[in-house]
Amino acid sequence: MGNKAKEKSKMIDTKDKDILNLDNEIIIGIKSLPKVQKQKKVSKQRDEKNMNKKKSAKPRKKNQNMYIKQKEQMKKNKKRVQEDEVELRLGIEDDIYKEKRKKQQVKRKPKLTPKQQEIVKKKRKIIFRLVKWTSLIILLIGGGIYFLLSPFFNIKNITIIGNEKITQETIISLSEIKLEQNTFKISKSKVEQAIKANSYIDSVKVKRKLPDGIEIQVTERKPAYMLTLGNAYVYMNKQGYLLEISQEKLDLPIITGILTSEDQLQEGSRLCTEDLQKLSSVIQIMDSANNNDMGKLITKINISDKQDYILELKSEKKNVHVGDTSNLSTKMLYIKKVLQSEKKKEGDIFVNTDLSTKGAIFREKV
Repeated sequence: MGNKAKEKSKMIDTKDKDILNLDNEIIIGIKSLPKVQKQKKVSKQRDEKNMNKKKSAKPRKKNQNMYIKQKEQMKKNKKRVQEDEVELRLGIEDDIYKEKRKKQQVKRKPKLTPKQQEIVKKKRKIIFRLVKWTSLIILLIGGGIYFLLSPFFNIKNITIIGNEKITQETIISLSEIKLEQNTFKISKSKVEQAIKANSYIDSVKVKRKLPDGIEIQVTERKPAYMLTLGNAYVYMNKQGYLLEISQEKLDLPIITGILTSEDQLQEGSRLCTEDLQKLSSVIQIMDSANNNDMGKLITKINISDKQDYILELKSEKKNVHVGDTSNLSTKMLYIKKVLQSEKKKEGDIFVNTDLSTKGAIFREKV
């Protein structure tokens, strides 16, 4: 019996030492918490074994008081360990809370002065107004676009102004505008370019006549001269644009002696640069002849030599060597005199000489 009591006292002493060691480790700091938990598990397992042994041993009456005291001491030790754990956890939570609070204090902005607060309020008001007006503008624009693309602005009629040679149907087909098409879906510049594809069209202006009309105003090129191309005739205006190739001969002067190749004589194309320069001289000669009532007499103009333009007067059976474009009004007066004095005579008139000394020369054809 004495030996058993001694063993029990030794067990209690070892448990007390373990508990003291746990207390010391808890006091040291947070890092020792895992060890405390391990030791706690070991002590629990030991206690359970001892309890099982004690139950199986059936202690006698003399040792009952000792057994009760040991049991009470174990309960006290458990409570103490639990309290230490709670305190430790509370300490850890306090540290975490303190760290969070420090971070929040760092993130918090310093308090603004009254002036700074007023500036912030003004900025907020400005931003609010900007957002408000921009949203209103976007709504208005969206509503406007929806209204403009509505059937209310579908095309009901197309008006053509300024056409003489080209028919309305041709111009409308060139424009590719269709009835019941929304007027704002049409590109005016594209329509103008499409109509200009016709060689007779010099300029085009497209106007919207709201809500449902389109007006197309055109300026046509008019043929002023002709070129020969085999058995056909090429109509040409004063700017050197080739308008049409036709078998029909018009009552217009025929220009010969051009440098433009036959391959370039196509509808919509233009004379070469040298021929265009000569054409400007031809226009000056024709204007002077019209002023002297002789324009209708000219049937052909040879421009092969820019220093000597030759006019053919078929009805008068005469050719006139005009020379260059200098002193045209004087030259036309001399030509007029020769035509009056040499009626019904076939020959050549020369006004490309020194008119101040020799005047106009007429050479009758033998």
